[in-house]
Amino acid sequence: MKTLAWWLVRAQFRSRRAATLLSLLAIALGVALGYAIHLINDAALADFSRAMNTVQGDPDAVIAARDSAGGVPLATVNEIARDPAVLIIAPVIETRVRIAQARTPIRLIGLDVFSAPAVMPRLLPRQDDRPATGSIVDGGVHASPALLAQLGLQIGAPVTLTRGEKQWSTMVAGDLPATGPDDLLLVADIAWVQEHFGPDDAVSEARVRLAPNTDVAAWRAALAQRLPAGLLLRAADDDRARVSNLSRAYRVNLNVLALVALLTGAFLVFATQLTAVAQRSTQFALLGVLGLSPRMRLLQILLEGLAIGLPGALLGLALGYGLALGFTQLLGGDLGGGYFSASAPLIVPQLAPALGFLALGCIASLAGALYPAYLNRMQPLAQALKTGFAQSPPARSSARSRLLLPMLLALGVFGLTRLPPLFDLPLAGYAAIALVLVIGIAAAPLLTQRVFGYFARQSLPAPQQIALQNVAQAPLMAQVAASGLIVSFALTASMVIMVASFRVAVDHWLDEVLPAPLYLRSKATPLPQELLAALTRPEAPFARVERTAHASLTLDPQRPNVGLLVREIDRRNPAARLPFTGVVLTPPPEMAVVWISEPLHEIYRISPGETLRLPLLGGEFEVFVGGVWRDYSRQFGAIVISRDDYLRLGGVFQPTDLALWPLTGQEAAAVAWLAPWTVNYGLELAEAADIRQLSLSIFDKSFAVTYALEAAAMLIGLFGLAVTLAAGVWLRAGELATLGALGFSRRMLSRAVMLEGALIAVVGLLIGLACGVAIGAILTHVINPQAFHWRMPLDIPWLVLLTGAASTLAAAVVASHYAARQATRLPVAQVLASAQ
Repeated sequence: MKTLAWWLVRAQFRSRRAATLLSLLAIALGVALGYAIHLINDAALADFSRAMNTVQGDPDAVIAARDSAGGVPLATVNEIARDPAVLIIAPVIETRVRIAQARTPIRLIGLDVFSAPAVMPRLLPRQDDRPATGSIVDGGVHASPALLAQLGLQIGAPVTLTRGEKQWSTMVAGDLPATGPDDLLLVADIAWVQEHFGPDDAVSEARVRLAPNTDVAAWRAALAQRLPAGLLLRAADDDRARVSNLSRAYRVNLNVLALVALLTGAFLVFATQLTAVAQRSTQFALLGVLGLSPRMRLLQILLEGLAIGLPGALLGLALGYGLALGFTQLLGGDLGGGYFSASAPLIVPQLAPALGFLALGCIASLAGALYPAYLNRMQPLAQALKTGFAQSPPARSSARSRLLLPMLLALGVFGLTRLPPLFDLPLAGYAAIALVLVIGIAAAPLLTQRVFGYFARQSLPAPQQIALQNVAQAPLMAQVAASGLIVSFALTASMVIMVASFRVAVDHWLDEVLPAPLYLRSKATPLPQELLAALTRPEAPFARVERTAHASLTLDPQRPNVGLLVREIDRRNPAARLPFTGVVLTPPPEMAVVWISEPLHEIYRISPGETLRLPLLGGEFEVFVGGVWRDYSRQFGAIVISRDDYLRLGGVFQPTDLALWPLTGQEAAAVAWLAPWTVNYGLELAEAADIRQLSLSIFDKSFAVTYALEAAAMLIGLFGLAVTLAAGVWLRAGELATLGALGFSRRMLSRAVMLEGALIAVVGLLIGLACGVAIGAILTHVINPQAFHWRMPLDIPWLVLLTGAASTLAAAVVASHYAARQATRLPVAQVLASAQ
C-alpha cells in the first residue's frame, strides 16, 4: 500500500505539473503572508516592549498622574516611601526638550542616581574614568549611543537644551551603554532637571520596588484606595497590555487577511484535487474493483492533498521570512500602520509559531482535498468504469431547497452584524464575512445552471449550443471555477470598497479640520512666548491666529492614553470648528463642557448629555459631554475642551500648535515672517495642502499590504479558473472528439470552450460583485467601528469595480484560451478509440 500510495502521488505530480505547482504556490503564498505578518508584529512588539522596559525598568508599581500636564507631588512620594513594604521608590521626571542639531524633540529623563540602579539599571550612565566630563551629579547630561550618532556629537561636547522659554546650557558627560539602537534619549540628575525645567514640587512618576514576601496585589489595592483622584497606580502588566492593545486590532486584521489568502489557496487545492479525481475516476474505480477499499481511496486523495500542502507550507515559511525582512526595510516594523517607530526591528523566528503556520498550510490543503476525497469514495464503481466521473451529485435537490440555504445564511449574517465586539475584536463581523462567501458559493450552482441552460436554448452555432447544454446538465466543474472567482473577486471588491470609503471620508474630514492655510507646531513642547507675543502685534501679517495645546489623559491603565486638546473654541458654537457626527447639546452654564471624538465614544461608551469625571490638573472634575466629533487621526480617542473652561478649572494654557490665516495677498510674506522662528526654535511649518498630501500618503502606505493580498486573491482565482476549465475539457474529451469527427473545425471548438470560460467568469463576477458589496458594507459599518473605532459612510467606486470586473473577465477569457488549445489538440481517433 505504501508503494501504491507513493506511486499515485508521483503520478499526480508528473501528469499535472502546472495545476499542482500552482496549488503548491497558492498554499505557500498564504502561509508566507501570515507568517511574515506574525514575524513583523512579533518583532515590532518585542522591540517596543524592550524600549519601554529600558526607560521604565521593571518596578512592582508605578504611580503617575492621569494628566500628562500633571505630576506626583513630592509629599505623596515621601509618604509612600515611609511605607514598611516599600523597599525603594525611584522618582523620575520625564519631559521633551529641543537640541539645535535635532529636528524633533528629544526625551529627557531626570532620575535619582541613588534609587535608579534598583529599578532602572539600563538608564545608568557609563562609568567613565575621564574626570573632565564629571559625573551625572555634576550637571552634565548622558545621551544614548543612537542619539549621539544621529546628532554627530562627541562626549564632552557642549549642548543647549530648550523647552519653551527655558534653556539649559550643559555638556554631554557620557553615554548610556545599555540602551537600544533605536533609543533616542537623554538622562540627567533629577535635581538639575527640576532646576531648569521644573516642576519644583512634583515628579512625573514614582517607580516602586517592594520588599520581599510582600503581597504585591494586596499592596496595590490598598494604595489605590488612598491615592488622590488625579493619580494612577499601574503595574508592569498594565504597560504590557497597553503596548499590545496599541496595535492589536491592526495585527488581527492583517492576520485575518492573510488567513483569507490561505483559504483561497485551499480553494485552489480543492479545484486541483477535484479535477484530478475527475480525470482519474476510471483508474480509482479499477483499483476499487481490485480490492482498494473506499476508506483507502479517501485517504489516498487526502495524502495527495497533504503532498501539496506540506512542501507548500515549508516554502511559505521561507518566503514569509524573506517577506518579513523586506517589509520591515520598506514599511518599517508597523507595516505602515503608524503604531511603532519606523525603524526595522530584528526578525527572530521562533520554532512554535513556525510549526503552527506549517500546520495551518497542511490543514488548508487537507481541507481543500476533503470534498474531492469524499466524491471519490462515493463514486459508484460500475458507473465510473463505464462512463467516468459523474459531475452531477448523486442526490439532486430542487431549486426551492437550494434557495433556502442562502436565505437562512443571509439571516445569520444579519444577526452576526448586530452583535457587539468580543474581547474588543469584531469576531462576529469576521464570521459574517465568511458566511457571505458561503452564500455566494451556495448560490453558484443554481445561477450556473440557469445561465448555461438559458444560453443553451438560444439559437447559437451547434458547437457552442452542444457544449453549453452539456455544462448545464453537468455543471459541477463550472460551479467550481465560478466559486473560485466568487471568492477572489468578492474579497478584492470588498477591500476596494472599504479603502475607497475610508479614503473619501478622510479626504472630506481633512477639508473640515484644515480650514487655515498655514499650520505651525512645536512637536510636543510649548511654543515660545516671544513668538506668541509677536503674533499679536499690528505688523504681523496674519488676519487670524488660533492656538491649541496638546496633552494626554489616562482613563484606563490597560488602554493607550487619550488625547486632550485645549482649543480656542466658542463653547456656544463648537460646530463652527469641529466636525460633529450628531446633535450638539447646550451645556449647563455653570459646568465645563467637553466634546469627545468618535473613537472615545466607541471605546468607553460615553454619549452626549452624560457627565464625565475627567482626571485633570491633579484632580477630578465633573464635565458635561456636549457632542461627538469625527476624528481619523487618534484611534484611541480624544477630548476637546475650550481654553476658557480649561483656565477656569485652574489650568495653564501653553499652546503647542497654531492655525494661521495670512492677510489677503500676503501668503509669501507670512511664510517669510515665520522663517526665523522655525529655524531658531526648530518649529515645523506646513501648508494645508502639504498636510493633506502627507496624510493621504500615510493612508495609502498603511494599506500597502492590503493591496498585495488583493492581487494574490485575484491571481489565485484566475489560476483556479484555468485549471478547472482545462479539467472540464479533458472530461468532455469524447464529446469534443465526436464533434471534431462530425466536421467541426478547431476554430469552432475553440470558440465553444472560450464561451464557456467567459460565461463562467460572468457568473463568478456577478455573484462576487454582490458578495463584495455586502462584505464591503460589513467592513465599513461593522469591522472598522469595532476594531478601529472609526465610522464612515459607504462609498462604492462603481467605475473602479466595473473596470476591475472587465479586466478580470478579459483575463478569464485569456485563461480559458489555454483550455481551448487543449480542446483543439485532442487526437480525435485516439479519443474515440479509447471511448469504445
